[in-house]
Amino acid sequence: MDIDLLFAAVKQSEWRQVSENGNLKPLVFNEDGYFRSFEGNNAEKILNHYFDGKDPILLIVLDPLRIQVPIKRINEDGFDLVAIQGEVSVDAIIDKIKIQPDKKGRYSINVKHFD
Repeated sequence: MDIDLLFAAVKQSEWRQVSENGNLKPLVFNEDGYFRSFEGNNAEKILNHYFDGKDPILLIVLDPLRIQVPIKRINEDGFDLVAIQGEVSVDAIIDKIKIQPDKKGRYSINVKHFD
C-alpha cells in the first residue's frame, strides 16, 4: 500500500488512556475490529465530522511502515479512510500535534506539502 503518513486523532484528555502499555489502543474499536486512520489530505474534513469541536484533540502522526498489524483502505461516511486492525505500537508514532477548536467549534489544519 502506497501511503506516506497516516493520522489518527483522539481527545487530548483521553491520550493517557489510549496510549497505555506502549500501544496506541483506541477507546472504541468498530464492530469489525478495526480503528480508523486517515491520510493528511482529508484530515480537516474528518476531524470536523467525527469530533464535536468542544475539546482540544491530538492529531497523531503514524509511520505506516512501522505498523505491524494489517491495514486496508475503506470508504466510510463518504471519506477515504485506512482501517487498522488491532493495537499499534507507540514506536509507529512520529509526532503528536495539539489542535484547538476555534470559537465556532471547528478544527483548522493548514498543511502544505513540499516536494
